[in-house]
Amino acid sequence: SDDSTTTTTTPFTSTTTAAGSITVGSVTMSGVYASACNTTGVAAAVALGYFSPDIVANRDVLVVTGNDNISEEGHFYTDTSCSTPSLTWKQGRTDFTLGSASGSNYAVTYKASTVKIKPSTDAAKSHMDTFAASVNLSATFTVGSETSITDSGGTKYNLFSVTSTTVQTADSSDNATPTSLDSMVMTKE
Repeated sequence: SDDSTTTTTTPFTSTTTAAGSITVGSVTMSGVYASACNTTGVAAAVALGYFSPDIVANRDVLVVTGNDNISEEGHFYTDTSCSTPSLTWKQGRTDFTLGSASGSNYAVTYKASTVKIKPSTDAAKSHMDTFAASVNLSATFTVGSETSITDSGGTKYNLFSVTSTTVQTADSSDNATPTSLDSMVMTKE
């Protein structure tokens, strides 16, 4: 059969160990949440130099790693079915604290603990080497290996919307709770 017009999305498999749970309003957040495979905006981000030039698709992922810890992750791929990784970027967050609600959205704070970066291609490694040099970050990246970097430890502010099956977040801020959600919707695996 001719399936050349059909894009099959590869199921997501987490490399981060899930543990514990966090209550957000009346909902318990636990396990792994992953967005669909996305291509929208990726080419523009590559053109602006934000992503490695071999990246054509990405996923947003959130993993609950403890009773007040999460991992916010970007997974980047060289194919449109999200099966061949280029880079993973995992931001470890500790001291997850729930604030006030605005409708179904909750203000949260957490501490920036670690960043784990794994380039899976030469292009991704080169991109990360260039990025690290541009921000005076002393880090060594190796294709196929995860490099763990200690983050600032500073407080981050975010906005979370959680249902029994999904999570959506904003971009974290250093000084104030964001006003709108902007991540892809991540569905519980």
